[in-house]
Amino acid sequence: MTTAIPSSAFATSTSSFRASQSQMATPMSYADNPLTQLPAVDFNLEDLRKRMADFTIKFDAFIERGRKRVLEERNEFRARLGELNEEQRSSSTQIITLQSTLSTHSQVLAREQAEKNEMNAQISKLESHQAAQSAQRDRLKSAIAQTQRQIDAKLQAQREYAAKMEGQSRLNGPELSFWETYLGCRIEGSGDENKVRIVFVFPPSKGSGNGGEEREGLFELLVPDTGRGRYDVVYTKPRLEATKVAKVVDRLNATREIGTLLKGMRGLFGEALK
Repeated sequence: MTTAIPSSAFATSTSSFRASQSQMATPMSYADNPLTQLPAVDFNLEDLRKRMADFTIKFDAFIERGRKRVLEERNEFRARLGELNEEQRSSSTQIITLQSTLSTHSQVLAREQAEKNEMNAQISKLESHQAAQSAQRDRLKSAIAQTQRQIDAKLQAQREYAAKMEGQSRLNGPELSFWETYLGCRIEGSGDENKVRIVFVFPPSKGSGNGGEEREGLFELLVPDTGRGRYDVVYTKPRLEATKVAKVVDRLNATREIGTLLKGMRGLFGEALK
């Protein structure tokens, strides 16, 4: 027995089939798929840029202070040299005056034989004074030459140090930025031009009752004046074991790599802050 299918049911089935085909023909976008959405990650780039800018400003200020110090010493040297030259000209003028006086007395002796004894005594006095002036002039010349040598040596050392610091800053800038980002630290001035303060920031410890506050560990590094000098850690907060710190500093002085120091000190602070 054959069962008749209503035409309305056939039309409904056909519409449903076409709608299904339409949905299948429209591809789902990659962004609409919830499985492909990535979590938002905040790298805190603005804070990183600010710290890098602060470090650049402090480093430029450090270099500018060195330049000003060299300029001040140079101006002081020039002022002192001018004074010494003025004293030398004054001494030369006095010597010329005394020589003229001596010549005048010689003429007087020739004209007035009666005053010979008195004039001889005056001549002896003037000669003694001239000898003293000559000795003083020689001492001044020697002092000027010695001062000039000292100032030249100091200026040369300052120029070499400034050139070294400028070259070192070009080399260390990218490396320091990398370590600041990689190890979560910041490099600051300590108020002493021979010291650098390095601060590590640690996340809150699990199960601590401090309300989830970040913890910090810092130390001050004594930077040598010359490339052959030794680095030294002169202060830590919190206090670390001196023997462990000494081992890290010895590795730094042996390798001259700042990364060795930063990784070693971060490890010691991590143990101390557990």
